[in-house]
Amino acid sequence: MSIRSDKVRLTLKKAVSEIIKVEHNFDVLVSVSDLDISPDLGNVKIYVSVLGDASSKNEVIEELNGNSTNIKNYFPKYVKLRKMPSINFYIDETIENAEKMQKILDNLN
Repeated sequence: MSIRSDKVRLTLKKAVSEIIKVEHNFDVLVSVSDLDISPDLGNVKIYVSVLGDASSKNEVIEELNGNSTNIKNYFPKYVKLRKMPSINFYIDETIENAEKMQKILDNLN
């Protein structure tokens, strides 16, 4: 990853975190855990962690993906790009997967 795309990635991650905090009132805790950006800076995959059950996770992702255009409209306040990237939100299941792995390892002992 180039230095430019890494800086854009970190800036967009911070921006999306702030936008979600200010513009969306969720009943559950939502945080941006990671952000992948394509080499041409045209596509962004945003991974969010949601502290809640499966239905609340789905509701959060549906709302964020439904409002992705509005969220993207805030990007020029944070970063200057020739073309604003398309964004998609995904559930980050790293914590759940780590817990499953830990349970498996505990059962081996």
